[in-house]
Amino acid sequence: DASVLNKKLFVFDVNDVYRSEGGGRRGRRGQSGPPPNTGENPPTGVVFNYLLKDANDSSKVSITIFDKQNKPIKTFSKQAKEESDKIDFDNGLNQFVWDMNYPPAEGTDGMILWNGGIGSVKAAPGKYNARFRYGHDSVDVAFVIKPNPNYKMTEVDYDAQVGFLLQVRDKFSEVQKAIKNIRALRTQVSAFTSKMDTTGTKGIKKMADSLNKQITKIEEALYQTKSKSGQDVLNYPIRLNDKIAGLYGVAASGQNPPSKQVRDVFAELSKEADVQLEKLKKIMDTDLKTLNRLINEKQVPVIGIKE
Repeated sequence: DASVLNKKLFVFDVNDVYRSEGGGRRGRRGQSGPPPNTGENPPTGVVFNYLLKDANDSSKVSITIFDKQNKPIKTFSKQAKEESDKIDFDNGLNQFVWDMNYPPAEGTDGMILWNGGIGSVKAAPGKYNARFRYGHDSVDVAFVIKPNPNYKMTEVDYDAQVGFLLQVRDKFSEVQKAIKNIRALRTQVSAFTSKMDTTGTKGIKKMADSLNKQITKIEEALYQTKSKSGQDVLNYPIRLNDKIAGLYGVAASGQNPPSKQVRDVFAELSKEADVQLEKLKKIMDTDLKTLNRLINEKQVPVIGIKE
């Protein structure tokens, strides 16, 4: 239809795609890849073809994928913070491939884990939507992910597995963020007290030391802090974040809904993690505020020279 060329934004109908393993995002411009004269297999993922009229480097283009309940899964754009969420586009015809994966769990930040981190959960079969935005123009397009015919899984089974894996991913991320917050807090408190004049500030130092001990104890329950090398995970018992990662690996290892056993273990691990997370929340809401108030009352200088 020639009238398509007159539209600022046009998204073509999307072909159904089978749910299969592997990625699907094509490399961004400037990244290394196969020689240009070699053949290329079809991408593994949902393929979107779309037209942009009068697009340039400063144009704002975004693609948001929505799940079966119309809740956003992920947004891709040229200005995205994460490299994996960035897209390239040109004036005219473009193609985007979604690998059918939800965002991965919080990164491990150099942590040594026996079970490794938690990756991405692949979307279950069903009807989904994508929203393309180009400037003030917006187009929604529906698409279907079909079940892999090699497995006898119903859509309900897939939904149960994906829903459970997302729960485990979120709990793992919650624990990882708590560990990062603990480390950031300890660094700030230690840096502040090391520069502080001890004259008349013993109360502050005592409270800061107490706070550091409390958050360190929580960190040790969430992560095996003695792990400094790959061998250490054999020498010291794994902690909650590693156990949750291991549980995720078991639940994601097959094409089947979560068993009663993995659900029960996750409930127990979540309960244990929540105890530590609640302790950390209390410290942040109470002890840290008290320490900051004490610092303000004593009018401790932020910048100074130790004599």
